[in-house]
Amino acid sequence: MDNDENWVRKLFYLNEYEISKRYKYLGEGISRKVFAIDDNYVIKIAKNRNGYYQNKVEQFIYTNVNDQLRKYLCPIILFTSKCIIMRRAVPLPEIIKDKSIDIKKIRSEITAWRDLNYLARKYYLYYSDVVKISSWGKLEDNYVLIDYGCTSKEGDFYYGMYFLFSDFLKVFK
Repeated sequence: MDNDENWVRKLFYLNEYEISKRYKYLGEGISRKVFAIDDNYVIKIAKNRNGYYQNKVEQFIYTNVNDQLRKYLCPIILFTSKCIIMRRAVPLPEIIKDKSIDIKKIRSEITAWRDLNYLARKYYLYYSDVVKISSWGKLEDNYVLIDYGCTSKEGDFYYGMYFLFSDFLKVFK
């Protein structure tokens, strides 16, 4: 990616229409659209309130997770609640045609199953989403989670309160 800070700043100020004209559309979920910036990076753009929430959750997890768990996550390069720039991984559905993954087949760590269960519990993620094939991609020689922003009901409550409190504190800074 171009290291020019102005280029990055300009990217964040583009609206969705301008991004869709400049960058290749890769796909979308219920709350976000994904575009390829180039062969190495993607941008996830929030389509609605849930998209903003998922961007915040992914950023929270990526910045707070320990190194043992971070290795399972696709790196976030830059973040705003409107959009996230991540490394570009090849989506697993382009490689494997199953609906869910067998962790043992894509990660060599003996602790992978335990680590991913812990990740899901600690960060209130739906485990079914963690093992959903569309949540994974291949980055270099590793399989990583490319979508880790979908939370359980408990997570919705936790993150809702956390983000509300964080925003509240910003007012008094």
